[in-house]
Amino acid sequence: MKALAELWWRFKDERRRTRKRLPELEAADLVLVSHAKSGRTWLLALLSHVFHLTRGVPADELWDGDNFHRLDPAIPRLFATHDRNEPAPVRRRLPALVRDRRLLLLVRDPRDVIVSWYHHHARRSSARTRARQGLPIEMDRVDLATFVTDPRFGLPSVVAFLERWVAIARAHPRALLVRYEDLRARPLAELERILGFLGLSAPPDVLEKAVAFASFESLREKERAGFFRTEKLQARDPGDPASFKVRRGKVGGYRDELPAEIVARLDRLVAERLDPVLGYADPPTASRTAAIM
Repeated sequence: MKALAELWWRFKDERRRTRKRLPELEAADLVLVSHAKSGRTWLLALLSHVFHLTRGVPADELWDGDNFHRLDPAIPRLFATHDRNEPAPVRRRLPALVRDRRLLLLVRDPRDVIVSWYHHHARRSSARTRARQGLPIEMDRVDLATFVTDPRFGLPSVVAFLERWVAIARAHPRALLVRYEDLRARPLAELERILGFLGLSAPPDVLEKAVAFASFESLREKERAGFFRTEKLQARDPGDPASFKVRRGKVGGYRDELPAEIVARLDRLVAERLDPVLGYADPPTASRTAAIM
């Protein structure tokens, strides 16, 4: 009986989310695609503060859907997605609907992504969210090394996600690829590039203020204090830094958290399968993302 009730809940949840998300996708001007834990919330915090300073939108809100477009039509209607989180009908239609909208693809080293994703689900997500995404329900019983190497939801799945979306971006007439690592290294230049893609601009001092506002330390403090209205930046346990949405953000941090033999396995997989133009081969290569568009 309990299993039947759970199936019924999943069916209703899928239908409810489809009714909400599909119209949002159809109404969007811009689709932002990224795998979970690729820095999307940080990017939105940066852009949202630029819009706050230049367009007067609230400082404690993040750009989401048409919330800023309603206040200023110059700000595009946004559909931000991790793809695999979407209900099946939305996932099926997403590649076709993306073709008629601008596509911003945000990527991050998949080895850092998978380690961060593990910590997120071990400390922040609910059992139903894990079940919806095909992850282990009881994450406390899965160690990090097992999680990141699992072919169903570990690094192979993240690499497959990147392969698929890089191919879609290559064929897209209005696509921009942004690397998390480049945004960390050159935030002012990358922000200017992204704004230009959106048909917007901001003076250098505004970009500098946005970078300071969305710095790692600043966002962690804002998360601790509950500054933002959205639950996306609310600490689950203020006493546990690993439960924060803004956890580490370190480039190459996966090497600090995994045994050497697991690191070597992950490095081999990335070198063998992922397009080297992304710059994630081992050893790392220079960023050449402009070449894939």
